[in-house]
Amino acid sequence: MNHSEETIHQSMGSRWADVPVQALSETDSTNTRLKEWAREGRIAAPYVLTADSQTAGRGRLGRRFVSPPGTGLYMSLLISPPENTDAGKITVLAAVAVCRAIHELTGLQPKIKWVNDLFLRGKKVCGILAERIDEGVIVGIGVNLKTPPGGFPPEAGVAGALDADIDRFALAGTIARYFLDGMERLDTDDAITYYRAHMPLIGQEIRYQKDGQEKSARVTGVSDDGGLMIEDDSGPHILRTGEVSLGSQVFEGL
Repeated sequence: MNHSEETIHQSMGSRWADVPVQALSETDSTNTRLKEWAREGRIAAPYVLTADSQTAGRGRLGRRFVSPPGTGLYMSLLISPPENTDAGKITVLAAVAVCRAIHELTGLQPKIKWVNDLFLRGKKVCGILAERIDEGVIVGIGVNLKTPPGGFPPEAGVAGALDADIDRFALAGTIARYFLDGMERLDTDDAITYYRAHMPLIGQEIRYQKDGQEKSARVTGVSDDGGLMIEDDSGPHILRTGEVSLGSQVFEGL
């Protein structure tokens, strides 16, 4: 075990001392690596993988996740949740784990933009991608720690960075600790309560896509399984997946 992996394990705590950890300098995608290793029978859940950079990092809806070396934490966890575990709860838990870990190590308090983005100072600093496979669920997490030299490329949109003094491997271990602890309490309301408290969209006007059309709605809450509760011209309903767009004033509050 190298120094980086030792730091991750130390930050995970004694409760998770037996969980395998691997830290790579570069890979195509941490989610892709875990998916292939799990299907080949080389690893089993739980398992934690990090990389200093990704050559083919992926976000939701097939988007590229910019992952240059020396500026971010790119990690994936392979887990084996109980049968019939709602995918929304896992995404909620991942967002909460990252928020809590960042706050513990830096004092900064990111906000959550449904469904899986974290914002700080009006900029996106973290994206989360959960994928279900036969061997379990892979949760990919990318955190922008520093602004790259020359700034983020245009395709990164509203990307920003923590720009705080933080050890990426300590952050990886702390995220893993909060996440794995939370998986053992998934049936409690701890994570969703935190999620609601740090998701400032409630009461805000948003735009969302449905049947190829953009619609407007007001956010009324978050369901227990992480769905976005909205009300529009057709009445109240819940978004389980999709994209929401926000006005500039809402972004400034994130």
